[in-house]
Amino acid sequence: MRKENWVVAVAVGVVCVLVVVVFMKRMEAGREGAAAEGGTLTFMEAKEAALEVIRGREVWPGSAVGVCEAYWAARGKKDYDEMAVLWPGLASLDMVEMCKDDGDVEYVFGEASADGIEVPYATKGYYDANKTYNLTMRLTVLYTEHGPRYFVVSGN
Repeated sequence: MRKENWVVAVAVGVVCVLVVVVFMKRMEAGREGAAAEGGTLTFMEAKEAALEVIRGREVWPGSAVGVCEAYWAARGKKDYDEMAVLWPGLASLDMVEMCKDDGDVEYVFGEASADGIEVPYATKGYYDANKTYNLTMRLTVLYTEHGPRYFVVSGN
């Protein structure tokens, strides 16, 4: 590798790490400040912070279905920071309260629509009993230097 390429690669890596650190600090500061003020981050603050992380990550799920699987895996582990990245704006909600009654649920996913914007899904129990999906996650695409990145915008 030429010296110039090596220097650029290191610089890009450092920038990516800094973006993640800034995002985590913003999320932490937002939560602490919000707790002190009795509120949360605004939707736009939470969304912009998440989009910064999405833009900077070198590794991202390669499909709309992969993003949905990653979201539900993060939710199952109560990984609120990762949930907030996969579903930008979610950090504006009280995720602890939102997830407090979540049980140990396994989800199965169908094929994404041709444009990747809708992904059908269901609990494994529902799908096994009915052979159909009863829920839908909706996504959109952010075009980054790493290529297109799907992320969640709504679901039921």
